[in-house]
Amino acid sequence: MVICMLSMVVAIPPQEEEVVGERPYEMVWANRTEDDHPPLIDFEDLSGWHVESRNAEATFERSREQQIWAKHVGKFTYRSAGADPTIRILPPEPVRISEPFDAVTCWIYGNNWAWAPDPTTPQVAVSALFEDAQGDGFRVELIRVRWKEWFLTHRSLTPDQIERVGKGASFTGFLIENGTNEDDRVLYFDNLAVFVEEFPPLQFDPRPQRGIPMFPGQSTGTNTGPGKLPFPTRPETILPDNLTDDFSTSLKEEGDAFVFTYDGSDGVLTYRIEPKTGTLGDISAQWEGRGNIIQPCVDGGVYLQGEGSPATPEQAIHLGTTRQGDTVQSHWRLTAGELSTEVTYTYRLWNKSLVVDVTAPGGQVGEVRYGHAVGLDNPRLVTNPYYLYGSTRPAVVVAGPPDEPLFLTGNTDWCLSNGSLPWSKNTVTDEGVFCNGGVRYIPKTDGQRNDCYERLFITISPRYEEVLPNIPNPESPWKHVTGTRVWRAHGASDRENDIRFWTRCHRYGMTEVVITDHETMWRDGGESFTFRTRAAPKKGGDEGAYQYARVLQDELGFVYGPYNNFTDFAPVNEYWHVDRVTRLPDKQLQHAWTRCYAPKPARAVEFCEMLAPKIQEKFRFSTAYCDVHTAVAPWDRVDYDHRVPGAGTFAAVFYAFGEIMLHQKAAWDGPVYSEGNRHYPYCGLTDGNYAQDQSYKPAVNPWLVDFDLRKLHDLCCNFGMGNLGMFYGRDYNLDGTRQEVDATIDRFLAATVAFGHTGFLLFEGGIHHALRSYYMLQQLHSSYALSSVDEIRYADANGNLLDTTSAVATGAYQRSQVVTRYANGCITVVNGSSTERMMVEVYGRKLDLPPNGYAGWTEDSSIEVISSDLDGHRYDYAVTPAYIYIDGRGKFTRFEKAASDGIGICRILDGGKYEIIPYQNAECGFAISADRATALDEDRNVLGLAEIRVAHGLTYVVPVEGAFSYILESDSE
Repeated sequence: MVICMLSMVVAIPPQEEEVVGERPYEMVWANRTEDDHPPLIDFEDLSGWHVESRNAEATFERSREQQIWAKHVGKFTYRSAGADPTIRILPPEPVRISEPFDAVTCWIYGNNWAWAPDPTTPQVAVSALFEDAQGDGFRVELIRVRWKEWFLTHRSLTPDQIERVGKGASFTGFLIENGTNEDDRVLYFDNLAVFVEEFPPLQFDPRPQRGIPMFPGQSTGTNTGPGKLPFPTRPETILPDNLTDDFSTSLKEEGDAFVFTYDGSDGVLTYRIEPKTGTLGDISAQWEGRGNIIQPCVDGGVYLQGEGSPATPEQAIHLGTTRQGDTVQSHWRLTAGELSTEVTYTYRLWNKSLVVDVTAPGGQVGEVRYGHAVGLDNPRLVTNPYYLYGSTRPAVVVAGPPDEPLFLTGNTDWCLSNGSLPWSKNTVTDEGVFCNGGVRYIPKTDGQRNDCYERLFITISPRYEEVLPNIPNPESPWKHVTGTRVWRAHGASDRENDIRFWTRCHRYGMTEVVITDHETMWRDGGESFTFRTRAAPKKGGDEGAYQYARVLQDELGFVYGPYNNFTDFAPVNEYWHVDRVTRLPDKQLQHAWTRCYAPKPARAVEFCEMLAPKIQEKFRFSTAYCDVHTAVAPWDRVDYDHRVPGAGTFAAVFYAFGEIMLHQKAAWDGPVYSEGNRHYPYCGLTDGNYAQDQSYKPAVNPWLVDFDLRKLHDLCCNFGMGNLGMFYGRDYNLDGTRQEVDATIDRFLAATVAFGHTGFLLFEGGIHHALRSYYMLQQLHSSYALSSVDEIRYADANGNLLDTTSAVATGAYQRSQVVTRYANGCITVVNGSSTERMMVEVYGRKLDLPPNGYAGWTEDSSIEVISSDLDGHRYDYAVTPAYIYIDGRGKFTRFEKAASDGIGICRILDGGKYEIIPYQNAECGFAISADRATALDEDRNVLGLAEIRVAHGLTYVVPVEGAFSYILESDSE
């Protein structure tokens, strides 16, 4: 049934009875008393305003319950009364707008948070309604409400709408849709404005020059000096490794063709360039003795673009191809319709990679494509965790028989690109094999595309390791901190409770921990949480944050630091200005996290340089979490504002965000962490990241660890597999039997070890999970995180250990049974299969690991860690220089140096002393010698002596009522 309803504005109660809210305190700090634009409607007088609704009930009234500008706001109360409700909020008569406008803004106070969906408060869509001079109506869709507190909605009109209001218009009301809530919900409105946006010239501080020269003629954005960034570290940038030094390369001419040859102890590879088509289809290649001639890039090359889609050149005029030293330069004039450009392909051979530079000035290039490969024998595709662009990722082509495979990749140099967006396509079709897509050039706000400059690496090899791109960043200087500590983020709540929480963590011996605060350090509710130097007022403000830092760092000895980021920018922030926000190609402001816009990367680095030292001066931190920067790829935050140097290029974002990480390290005099997911270009610039790759779904997909271990591992220490939700997905839970919950935790820890990551402190599900995640990994990862990988092997179904090439070629890697030997002698063995046992002999040790089992040890046997089973019952056991840990998981389990039915911890202290912590009074014994034991309560008060007994070479302490731990020592000490 359709319900039509007309509601008038409710009368205002007497002023003394009104509830008067507070303005956003950040705006008070900044003394922001005037809005950016004069309001068309200020909601101070709502006489005659009314609502019209269908299948809904609503009112609109003047209110002071919330405050932002002047005294009053519009309070909109609504609820559903049927299917598909819609509501119009209407002024007494259309409000005339005499001047043209191209933008609309309105402040709206929301009622739900996007990250915590509330079924009782659906996200309503809000549109502003207008009529043009001819009386024809149209609407400007402002936003879908997905926040609480005040937010400035900002919409640029479309070209058609701008034309319609060129002779003036009228505002006729607001349209509210999707208000299907059954109970009353409220929004507040203030300062609706319409105006012509102004785009004055912008000035930016010159940033340090990029670490290597760009192409001749290519813009370097704001990186014009003085100074020089320490990345990229080499002119070859992402060039894949060559595993033999015994090789040579040559170039010769054969008629009209040019032949590059790699001649090494591992074989002979030729790339042949025949300039016939003006595309990358002019390339052919062959590995001597392995298959036929390959065309790796059929239909690849430059595609022109005007108003429509990228167009294949209709005509290619050859302007000449010549040898220039060790390169070949091929010049062409390409045309498609009325579009025309001159392109130069420059070819060179580095190691086994044909390096192709593509340059085309004039802004006519829409895409540079890899095309597809033909001529490959039995091609199949493999993708690598942690190497991705967007929803898809570049792939490795595997061709040929398993005993003589050949691998092919195409990798785009993100350090040199002048494009807007790399994209990938990985599929095998009748047409051929696609292993990468290419790079797109998207117009800036002035409608112009940038000149085309790209470097592509086409790599063919019989070794898998030789086709993976390198990361040309400097190694983190903080691995001695990041590699030896377990990581945890903690959102500030009540500071006294926070201190109690971390004091208890420390009391359990979990002392080697990096802790970062989260957003809630800066906010009490839904305020802005970035671009700030003042802590949340209701959590003790700056003094409370300072004293908390002193406890965590100076008293408890943790490495501790704040949350910050320069990717989310709220309109209530004291530094707000619309010209500090990234623009999309259609001039819209780019949205970021809920209630935020994306700041211009060129401005973000300036603010980091300014604000991070101020934060450090106040609070004296030793690390920080710089959120989001590595969760979004550089191409996700491209600023298309033509006024900005480097606009429309993702390289400008990459260099700005990379420099931000350098400023972070300098400010904290300690490591900087970030969110991860797309962290590979930043490793080393960041000292660590959440080791997540959610789109790969590593909880269920194969653990192919080579890209991570060989390319990222040496540069920084990424932790965990992110957290549990990042590993399993947002819908994971720890429900189920104890065995099922344990399997969830075990798989996460096993993956952490397999990928060579440092530990993530797992308090989810109880402190016993924190103890397992700490004591099973802290000492082990302190060994492997500080060393390079020496060998990686994958077990097949027969227990044979295969190198990566054989494992990928045969598909054995899909079992996720990984053995890694590090250069320092640390060895890890991980069974990532969720169904099959792993029975292998590893460097003289025979292991039989259950699903999600893992083991690790050092060459000198100072560290021995294993999580396995006995007679089908799971256990954990770690012997290290810092502690002995055992968990029999409910069944008394005995080993050489420990035995227990539950969690038992023996901390090895200075002076020949030990501290035994029997979690929940577990019966636990350790291979230590002691003459007496002193019982301590949780606050370390002495309770008296405890009785010691020895059985089967292990020392046990008889429990004392109220005891938390026991200090054991010998009279001889």
